[in-house]
Amino acid sequence: IDRWVTNILMHTCMMNFKLALAVLLCEAVRTGWSLANDTKGATSQFTQEARHESHRTAAADVDDGGSLPDRPLQLVRPDPVHHRNLELVPENVKRLHHVNKAVAVVAVVGKFHSGKSFLLNQLMGKQEGFGVGPTVRPKTMGIWMWGKPLEILLPSGEPLSVIFVDTEGFAANNISESYDAKIFSVAALLSSYLIYNSVKIIDQADIDYLELLSRRTQLFALRSQVTKAQWFDQFNHDLLKFPPLLWVVEDFVQVTEGEETSVEWLRRIMETNSREDNKHGVNLLGIFDKVDCVTLFLPATTKTLLQDLSKAREEDLTPEYREERDRLLSHLKKGLVPKEKNGKPITGRELATLLEILVTAANEGSLAEIPGRWETFISQLRVGALEDCITYYESNVEVLLKKHNHGAINESELREWHKASKKNATQLLSQLLLGLDQVNSTFAELTSVADEKFESVRDLNEKKIHIACSGAQRKIEVEAEEEAQLCVLPMKMSQLNEIYKSIQKKALARYKEEVGFLEGNSAYRRHLDQLKTGLEYVFKGVSLKNTLALEAILNTAIEAAVEKYRDSAMNRNGIPRTTSDMKSVFSRARAEAEKVFAEKAASVEGESLYTPFQGHLNTKLAHEEELCKKENLDLVRASCKAIAGNLVNQCIHNTGPSKMVLPLNDTELRRRLAQEEKFALKEYAEVQAEFSDTLAYKEVKQELDERLIAVWKQRENENYEAYIREVQVPLNTAKKLIMLSADKYDTEFSVTQYMKEVCLLNLDEGKAKDWQRSLKITIVDKFIRDSDDLQEIVNSKRGWWSAIKGFFQWLASLLMM
Repeated sequence: IDRWVTNILMHTCMMNFKLALAVLLCEAVRTGWSLANDTKGATSQFTQEARHESHRTAAADVDDGGSLPDRPLQLVRPDPVHHRNLELVPENVKRLHHVNKAVAVVAVVGKFHSGKSFLLNQLMGKQEGFGVGPTVRPKTMGIWMWGKPLEILLPSGEPLSVIFVDTEGFAANNISESYDAKIFSVAALLSSYLIYNSVKIIDQADIDYLELLSRRTQLFALRSQVTKAQWFDQFNHDLLKFPPLLWVVEDFVQVTEGEETSVEWLRRIMETNSREDNKHGVNLLGIFDKVDCVTLFLPATTKTLLQDLSKAREEDLTPEYREERDRLLSHLKKGLVPKEKNGKPITGRELATLLEILVTAANEGSLAEIPGRWETFISQLRVGALEDCITYYESNVEVLLKKHNHGAINESELREWHKASKKNATQLLSQLLLGLDQVNSTFAELTSVADEKFESVRDLNEKKIHIACSGAQRKIEVEAEEEAQLCVLPMKMSQLNEIYKSIQKKALARYKEEVGFLEGNSAYRRHLDQLKTGLEYVFKGVSLKNTLALEAILNTAIEAAVEKYRDSAMNRNGIPRTTSDMKSVFSRARAEAEKVFAEKAASVEGESLYTPFQGHLNTKLAHEEELCKKENLDLVRASCKAIAGNLVNQCIHNTGPSKMVLPLNDTELRRRLAQEEKFALKEYAEVQAEFSDTLAYKEVKQELDERLIAVWKQRENENYEAYIREVQVPLNTAKKLIMLSADKYDTEFSVTQYMKEVCLLNLDEGKAKDWQRSLKITIVDKFIRDSDDLQEIVNSKRGWWSAIKGFFQWLASLLMM
């Protein structure tokens, strides 16, 4: 059954590509049959023996694991149970880490016993290299490398380590096509140059089978890449990009048509579509960027050597083979380029990592599983490709998110990343669905899903941007305020302004440093404006504190200056000062006060506050000057009053009984009083002359005048009283007569006239006979005023009728005069 299924697999591919892919179902059935019929639960004897040999060889290499031995090393072996999965040989994979230069892998794939190992030995120039089996059993199991790389120089002069890789052959008995696909995929994606080895001829079956493996390798490469984030920070096209394909036809003795070269022969076969249904035009030329072909003549002509070519020495090989082999080797060296990752050559360590990723991905089911029907496969292919492309898009977006630690991202960068990721995803989809009708509809679906996911990411990113910008704003504001609080106040406002500018500059630079990558976003600008406003508020707060501190200095300076002014202007002896002295004192005190103010407020000089506080100082000094003037005025007044008091007392003494005997003649009395008054005023003016311009001097002088007048009047009254005492008897007689006859008069005017006439008549008969009449009238008037009895009579005559009648009596008396 196995042989039958294998024949079906190889020859059905010649019908059409659709049926060729459907063969995979047969292979799956074959595998199922093989496992079901394998009642003993073991694979063929030669597989077991080869596997034991690989384990033995690997174990033998462990003892010098730090070196690169000049012998084959098994990198990958089949699993020991079913020969379906791949296993790494860790100790040999680790040896790749010792290859520190740029590395290129030359891998040979093809059917088992097609001469792959012998070809590699020839390329390496070794007779005893990779194992060459003389029997029908496959010799190579898994993937092997020659331990010691071939060191060459590229045309650019750069050194290159070439690693030759031998692979297990395809289509061996009891080996599934899925296993072949894993070997092919790992080898193809690991290599810088892929050699497909066949014998004698190129047929359609080989081409179709290689196309099928390549298609599955495409899907495998995509899925491997999507699931292994450590191999890309952006999409790694190198992983999906196939190496150049070199088809080597060994034992070739035929002649091509006309002058057709081997490359033209291969391309013609590939481009010739023998399938009935050419709806899906996929071929190797569309998968591999470069496809070459080389033919090799028979290496030997004897049966013994052809059965076991490992025995053939260089001289045993045919000249045609050696010539064509050498051309192949030269062609290979010219076309070798190092394996690259993101445009940079990789080393052995990265090659080992890639090998681990590929083997792990192959075992995890990244290879496309082919269903039983073509349309189902196409549908699954479409769905799988769409899901993989969506996964790639999501993974690529995740790369950007991880790059920014899942924080805020500049919107333009996010949008450009989205566009690039969507473009790459659609390019991948185009490659994966190459030649299929479902491409356009799948493109639309992929675009729709990518746009929806982008909108979701964008909305979340907007919130992150707001959080990032607001957080940066608040943090920087706090830092700026803390820095501003460290300022030692008070200081010059100009210096504070410079500090603020420095803090503002650092804060804005810090904001740009932290979230500058979000500069094009509205939230960035909004929070930047808020940051500027916040910094202004911080400055205003510090500026207010500084202003208060400066004001405190100025107030202290004013107090000290005022105190100095008081001390300088103080009148310590209580002696009143003249106006000129006051001016001199005030001038000196103001100068000293202003000097104190200037010294105390030196740190504030030049500030806008300085001039207003100078004005405030002048106001206070003016007030202190007024207080000093008032104090001095009080001293002047007290001095003037003291002098005036002494002069009044002296006047009273000089006009008293001891100096002037009353009664005196009015003229003499007035002369004496005028003389004393003149003396007093003159003395006051002379003694207080230096204060004559003061208000106190004038006020006290007026008081002196009034007091002297009072003394004058007092002396006049005393003189009248002295006169009255001289004529007291005749006046008392006149009083008695008046009281006897007063009833005869009915008005105040008439009774008063009567009293004066009686008193004057009595005075004319005694000492007062020769006195002046005016003196006698004055004495009579005073006598009548001072007499209570006579005033009682006068008051009794008052009334409205008495006033009218008395008026007419007064008029009549005037007419009679």
